[in-house]
Amino acid sequence: MDLNPVTRRASIDALVRERTRGVPELAGHCAAISRILRHAASDAAAGGALFCGVMAEAVEGTGLSAGVTVSVLAAPGGDRTDGDRIAGVTSGAIMATLTEKVARSPDDTWTTVALVDLPQAGQAARAYGVEDLTLPDRAGWIRTTTMQTFVPIPQSGQVALVACSSPNMVLVDALHDLFDAVTSTFRFVNLSIRP
Repeated sequence: MDLNPVTRRASIDALVRERTRGVPELAGHCAAISRILRHAASDAAAGGALFCGVMAEAVEGTGLSAGVTVSVLAAPGGDRTDGDRIAGVTSGAIMATLTEKVARSPDDTWTTVALVDLPQAGQAARAYGVEDLTLPDRAGWIRTTTMQTFVPIPQSGQVALVACSSPNMVLVDALHDLFDAVTSTFRFVNLSIRP
């Protein structure tokens, strides 16, 4: 989805028209869908994301939605060394900053952390589980299934964060499998490091 504030409205509106063409049950909802996607793109851009994807599907009479963003962040262990040489960040250094949380009851939130191997990007640190997220403007909170995968960017003090989430709590395990499959496609393209 286009995150550029100059082009995103037209780009998202065109995307919605294309995707809803030939789907009569969505014909009357194009404006609302565009508004939701523009809001998601605006939030993602404000948070520093470079990529944002949102999905919404009707599955057995209920709505299934999920989102993914990719951001570039400073990471632990990526400090500059002498001259122009840049120290790379390691998955182990990232793992040291992540905290596991064990659920105290069946209805409690939880987080698991692990090292994972991404086929085209190498080793990464991951935190996944169920958490309560505060809504913007103090509008309450929502329980969400999440997966955050921190991929060290070679020869830099930065990390690519692939963050996936969904409010659909009845499918937590299936969504984690989906998030893992999506994240496993991550790769670096035209990687250029600027000192």
